[in-house]
Amino acid sequence: MRQRPDGVRVLTMDRPGRHNAITDELFTALVDELEAIPEDRRVRAVVLTGANGTFSAGGDFDTLTTLGETSEAKVAEQLSRTMRASALLWALPQPTFAAIDGAAVGAGMSLALACDIRVASPASILLPSFIHMGLVPDSGASWLLPRLIGEGPALQMLLAGRPVDAARAHQLGLVSQICADPLAVALELAAQYTRRPQAAIATKRLLRAVAAGDLATAIDVEAVAQAAAFHSGEFTAAFDAWRTTRTVN
Repeated sequence: MRQRPDGVRVLTMDRPGRHNAITDELFTALVDELEAIPEDRRVRAVVLTGANGTFSAGGDFDTLTTLGETSEAKVAEQLSRTMRASALLWALPQPTFAAIDGAAVGAGMSLALACDIRVASPASILLPSFIHMGLVPDSGASWLLPRLIGEGPALQMLLAGRPVDAARAHQLGLVSQICADPLAVALELAAQYTRRPQAAIATKRLLRAVAAGDLATAIDVEAVAQAAAFHSGEFTAAFDAWRTTRTVN
């Protein structure tokens, strides 16, 4: 976490050697940060990014394998608690920006989608990898993606589970700009918002107030479905294959 003098709070996912894969601890730390931001008058905008040339490789399966050894109810409770980072990010009154370099995979993609504006490098990809692991979309993807591109394209993207490159993401409207240095551009965009009247924040609050549906409820539903998926033979087989190759088909 870094607080800039211009009022921009920078949240950086940083797990060297793990492509910023998300553990329960990282999710919890992000939740703690996001819970404190709405009441922090110093924060006028938020930028979420990943270190080491990658946004996030998604859930760290090396730490998630124990979920299959816990009851589905307890897994659903745990997932709801940690995955609500997306709901907190979405609900922030301040404008939010995702600076995407490299891959945004699975839950990492969901976190990017929960931001208001996404800026990506030419080499970046969005990868909804859930289907390859025998899992369902989580961290809000089932609510966020259809909202952004429509239910049909979202379902096709989630079922295909193929990488979406920066050009295609821009065409779909998933990223607003492609640039060589997405963090620098995101920081400049965020700084521009901090210099605008408070009406900029009020406008976002208005859009959220009139939007139909509830992301937090969607995440609770996802958590129950994902807990069941973690206990399925499909996930076990997919994880065993992934542990051997460290790739998804």
